Amino acid sequence: MLKIGLTGGIASGKTSVASWFADKEIRVFDADKAVHSLYSQEKIISSIRNVFGAEYIQEGLVNRSKLGTFVFKYKEAMAKLEEIIHPYVREEMVKSIADAEREGEKIIILDLPLLFETNWTSYVDEIWTVYIPLEVQIQRLTQRNNFTREEASQRISSQLSLEYKADNSDRVIDNSGSWTETEFELTEIWDRITKL
Repeated sequence: MLKIGLTGGIASGKTSVASWFADKEIRVFDADKAVHSLYSQEKIISSIRNVFGAEYIQEGLVNRSKLGTFVFKYKEAMAKLEEIIHPYVREEMVKSIADAEREGEKIIILDLPLLFETNWTSYVDEIWTVYIPLEVQIQRLTQRNNFTREEASQRISSQLSLEYKADNSDRVIDNSGSWTETEFELTEIWDRITKL
């Protein structure tokens, strides 16, 4: 089974690319969805309360917006949050790979924004990076999330650069133009992997 690690940066369009393959009935493990699901589990809520304080819990749930603003400002806080979350995400990912193998899937796409940052490259056979230039990334993030330029730059700089990821990938998917252009590129990739 071919395990593809799909990565990129915030606002690079990685989720759209993963969805495109999911629509073709390729199994996709979405790390962001796994994280969102974890935030509603008592063990995670309890850990966040213990480490960061009760002010990040509202009505029994993690206030993700408030926590996000805090951890993106302070690297030590981000590292603490990742220590809580990442082991559970890795566990879910490994389970998803095992399920796909057991069910005889030929391909699984592991949608992992922090593939390089977490050192999970050993779990994949190929690394694909969805790439856009930094200026386009800032522009898309400010428009999409209503961030200031400074906030957008802060979020982007919390991850490895897209240049680094692209340089260390087996395939780079250029998403800097129109979605039609990206789809054309994805169709070519699809034609190749369906021949496997």
